[in-house]
Amino acid sequence: MLEKEILIKLYQNVEMGIVGIESIEGKIESRSLEKVILLQKKEYEDVKRKVASLCEKHNVLDKELSGFAKISSDMMAKMKTMMDKSEHNIAKMMMEGTNKGLIQLEELLNNYQGKDEKIKELIEKVIDLEHQNNEELKIYL
Repeated sequence: MLEKEILIKLYQNVEMGIVGIESIEGKIESRSLEKVILLQKKEYEDVKRKVASLCEKHNVLDKELSGFAKISSDMMAKMKTMMDKSEHNIAKMMMEGTNKGLIQLEELLNNYQGKDEKIKELIEKVIDLEHQNNEELKIYL
């Protein structure tokens, strides 16, 4: 895969992390879990800005998640938290999303054939961030 395709997928991966968090923000009853998750959201937003900058450099314009993906994420979060807003359930939901993101990121890294090392470094940074996020959430399981 070349730069444009990788950047679109990377941008959408990070954006999905933000959307996932926004889908559960008002449902988190635990203050400590909420603090952890909101810090993770801030980290995703920082990375999203960096990816957006690389998208601009490589003339990637159509990178946003579809409205369907956002609505689907929100509906899934509502269904999964309707009966269970426990720390355990929310941490599990977040980790499931993170693990899906990690699979995609590893595929991006393995398939990247471009020459821009900043893209590769950013993918690796997001992978590290995702692993860190999972570690932070494990105590809530």
